[in-house]
Amino acid sequence: MARTAATSIAPDGRASALALPGSGPAFERASGTRVWDTQGRCHVDLSSCSGAAPLGAGYRPVVDAAVAEMHRAGILPEATSPLREEGARRIVEIFPCAQAVEFFRTGSCATTAAVRLARLHTGARTVLTSGYHGWHDWQLQYRPAMGLADRDPDTADFGYDLDLLERLARRRGDLAAVIVTPEVNVFPDEFAREVERIARAHGGLVIVDEVMTGFRYAWGGYHAAAGLNPDLITLSKGLANGFALSAVAGDAAVMEAARRTHLGNTYQRETTPFAAALATLDASAGGAAVEAMRAAGERLMRGLDGLFDEASVAAWARSWPTMFDVVFADPDLGRQFFAALRESGYPMAYGQRFMPSAALTDDDIAGFLDAAARALPHGGPGGRGDGTEAAVGYAGEHFAATRETVERWWRSGA
Repeated sequence: MARTAATSIAPDGRASALALPGSGPAFERASGTRVWDTQGRCHVDLSSCSGAAPLGAGYRPVVDAAVAEMHRAGILPEATSPLREEGARRIVEIFPCAQAVEFFRTGSCATTAAVRLARLHTGARTVLTSGYHGWHDWQLQYRPAMGLADRDPDTADFGYDLDLLERLARRRGDLAAVIVTPEVNVFPDEFAREVERIARAHGGLVIVDEVMTGFRYAWGGYHAAAGLNPDLITLSKGLANGFALSAVAGDAAVMEAARRTHLGNTYQRETTPFAAALATLDASAGGAAVEAMRAAGERLMRGLDGLFDEASVAAWARSWPTMFDVVFADPDLGRQFFAALRESGYPMAYGQRFMPSAALTDDDIAGFLDAAARALPHGGPGGRGDGTEAAVGYAGEHFAATRETVERWWRSGA
């Protein structure tokens, strides 16, 4: 079958080139950072399975806990179980804003539930949003071409632009919530605090979508590190190291709205993901996994920036080591670079976020940087500059940020 490509949304929420079935390797097994395709070729995963497995694929204590629970129970006739209760207790213990917890299976379910809870609690309908929050209809406001014509009319995207957020909040009237996914490589903590201030000024709740950042930015989540006090957060990637589990956590009074709606589903009764989650949290306790990911990410970023400097290529690795982006001034050159890396056994696409796992080894890093050096063409005179114009195009394409906001915050140094 000939190679066919299309633009789609990657599993980490980024717009990217998607190879359609039959056009690339099909992976059949994985261990740590290593993943093997059906032809027996070994590849190295630098994305932690799109962020889902921060301890590495097939981390044995997690797998053992899940397998034991499959044999012991697997699924129960009701959702309540000691494992579920312990999982909730641990989340409340880890995340400063969490007083109560509801569990789901996917990040999309968690963000949708958070928005419903905010609307029920406030009695308002308007939700202002920036970033990727999953595939459900209301969440595609930032990608109108991908949504339905009659998608949620009470949701509007503000493109990470504080001025636009302020205007929309005034124009739309009663505000239920502002929900934002932290794009930490462009927007600093100060930006998030301004989002919170504006939401509060207009009577709205604050929801931080921590599906990506919750177990990767810092122990206790992005909101703790950034000094935020959100009403709700959503969690998923890294909660159970690849097993399907997500959560909404937050203020007990807001979470009480769950008693006035229906948020249940049959597979919330499965106990296996909770066993996996508890084993994952044991292995990650205190931020040990985050620190390992940070160390690996810093080496990758330094190595890439060194290569870009040496080759005089206008590209930048920026900026949070556990979840960094690589931006090229020439996106076509970036796509060529990542295509060559993929052929060398490093399955990444341009626009896909680097999310090293705690399992990444020194040999993995050295091998990747050697492959990157071979894949990188030499640029020309003129230096790299600060990358602002490149960032404008990148952020607009991958998470729909406006030019004005990227210019402001990129130059300030996220």
